[in-house]
Amino acid sequence: MKVVVIVKEVPDTEARILLKDGLPDLSGTKMVINPYDEYAVEEAIRIAEAHEGTTVTALMVGSESSKKNLVNVLALGVNDALLIVDDALDSADGLQIARVLKSAIEPLGADVILAGKQGVDHDWGLVPIALAEMLGLPHVGIVTKLEAGEGSFKTHSDCDDGVYITEGSLPAVFTAEKALNEPRYASLKGIMAAKKKPLEVKSLADLGIEAGTPGVRVSACEYPPKKQPGRMIEGETVPEKVAALIDALQNEAKVI
Repeated sequence: MKVVVIVKEVPDTEARILLKDGLPDLSGTKMVINPYDEYAVEEAIRIAEAHEGTTVTALMVGSESSKKNLVNVLALGVNDALLIVDDALDSADGLQIARVLKSAIEPLGADVILAGKQGVDHDWGLVPIALAEMLGLPHVGIVTKLEAGEGSFKTHSDCDDGVYITEGSLPAVFTAEKALNEPRYASLKGIMAAKKKPLEVKSLADLGIEAGTPGVRVSACEYPPKKQPGRMIEGETVPEKVAALIDALQNEAKVI
């Protein structure tokens, strides 16, 4: 089998995002692999371990500096990686990214395509679903258990009142929930081996496509309002305090 796992760089969840000219400035922000994508990577490696001859390719749309994080993915056990770098994608939206990934994945002949259920930066959860539609493949989201092999799959996804079980044929696209597995740490052997594994960098021209025009643009961002100090409700008795609270909620906060 051929497994492709899509990974994305996002700001470290502990980083403080600064704004410059009304837009996020990530120039000095530590970038990491999207946490949900880590579960997808682990599942891809487990599939390869369970099925002899299976290879795993990591795919990322990023920048030249993304190579470091892609090497970290290779150190976990992924066979090779493809990084797509192009200035035209700096302000790309989810649909543009999905089109780029489609062009990169089609020649690979993937049986299983894995990604995290969403990125923790924009939290759209759009790209894998759009990718599946563009490839004409089935998609199963928020997967907590995956069995894939012999041209078919079976998945579990948690829902409000139980577990949703899906069966179908490969190839297919799956998005990982954090309950899917427990991501591994890279071993020293894996870290050393990663330095020799193929990591190819391509541009949009190499893929034979153009970026197009984004349908969604971020026009401006602002920090959330500062938390206002608390207020003590005055009154000699409990009924007086309750009356004062109700009056404040009705006439000042206007929430009731």
